[in-house]
Amino acid sequence: MNKVKKVVTWSGFPSLLLFIVFLAINGAITGGLSLSFFQSFIATNAAAICVAIGVTATILVAGTDISLGSIVSLVNVIIVTLCEKGYSVVAAALIALGCAVLCGMINGFIIGVMRVNPLLTTFATSTAFAGIALWILPYPGGSIDFSFADWYSSNLFGVIPTPIVLILILVLIWVLVMKLPAGLHLFALGKDVKKAYASGVNVVALRFFVHTFAGLAAGIAGICISANTCAGSPSIGASMSMNSIAAAVIGGVSLNGGTGNIWGGIFGAAFLSILISIVVSANLSSFVQSFIQGLILLIGVVFSIIAADKELKAKITGVFKGGAK
Repeated sequence: MNKVKKVVTWSGFPSLLLFIVFLAINGAITGGLSLSFFQSFIATNAAAICVAIGVTATILVAGTDISLGSIVSLVNVIIVTLCEKGYSVVAAALIALGCAVLCGMINGFIIGVMRVNPLLTTFATSTAFAGIALWILPYPGGSIDFSFADWYSSNLFGVIPTPIVLILILVLIWVLVMKLPAGLHLFALGKDVKKAYASGVNVVALRFFVHTFAGLAAGIAGICISANTCAGSPSIGASMSMNSIAAAVIGGVSLNGGTGNIWGGIFGAAFLSILISIVVSANLSSFVQSFIQGLILLIGVVFSIIAADKELKAKITGVFKGGAK
């Protein structure tokens, strides 16, 4: 009984519930859920999940990062451009990943060391990274050897799908950090920056780390999306930043920081992905698709915020009880 209560009261439970419900709806529409469906779903949406993990890390320390979508685009165009110049896919992917981590370090330095507001910083760097991506590849195009796609759709060690392995890399890094004192310091920083400073928490190092980690997450996302499409586009990650923030909020991560975990971000991203899949498969006009998607997303965000905020939940309950009287 206690275990059930613990699951139900978990901050990420609403996102898990929404994902399961919409997964069932998708199964009813398509006539069932097969193993091939899950493989395709993970391969297609691994990039969104990686970005959600990255942005969740930054939100937990009372920050944010809206430049991750641009970093994804930058990684994509770098891989395509280098492959067309004769570089091997492995070399191109590693160089692009290094650039993504460097972008994260730039964000971390400006936010952590120079103490510039995270939203303003990442808004500026998002524009800069997007501009570099557009400079490298002005128009969508290019191609990557299809062996990259074959590798991405294969199972590593003959068992684990490659997209899951790429996601697990980020999860394992984060779990390891949570086992260290830095994990506790991250949540302390998110709860109250001034108290964290007063307690001797290395705020600069933590902020630098989470944004570097977010850059790594965006880099892996860029590799996923490049392997999945085998083509380049300077705007391929344009919508990912805002969607990832919404995914984190749906996953029970407080925008004020200090509450939530990456699992909530993962399930939030999974819910958004299955929602988009259902709306697109309904064959509605683009306007209706956008409207329905936005409406359900809004309901999901509000529902998750209320479920995670005990004070807000109590106020709403009090209003309805007062109305009933």
